[in-house]
Amino acid sequence: MGDFMANYGIILTYILLAAAAIAAIAFPIMHLVANPKKAKQVGMAVGALLVVYILAYLLASDEVTEHYTKFNVTDTQSKQVGTGLIVFYILAAGAVLSAVYTEVGKMINK
Repeated sequence: MGDFMANYGIILTYILLAAAAIAAIAFPIMHLVANPKKAKQVGMAVGALLVVYILAYLLASDEVTEHYTKFNVTDTQSKQVGTGLIVFYILAAGAVLSAVYTEVGKMINK
């Protein structure tokens, strides 16, 4: 009985996970189709993220140091990791600057 419950429990979990993923993708798309003005804002945000990614990709190095050759790291993998790190740094700096800007704006408006 335990194997039966475990097997069907896993199958049910996969089905519910797929339903949740489909809902998480479909409902925002339906909402954007219903509200085209918000779709423009989302498009601008996605475009800004794409610009950040392209900038990070251009800045990332594909150099693999001697230390990492024993882990079979390729040039492409090194470039991908570098790109991810630079994207993180840019977005983290943006978040910090946004928080500082908000707080300074609150202090000035008091």
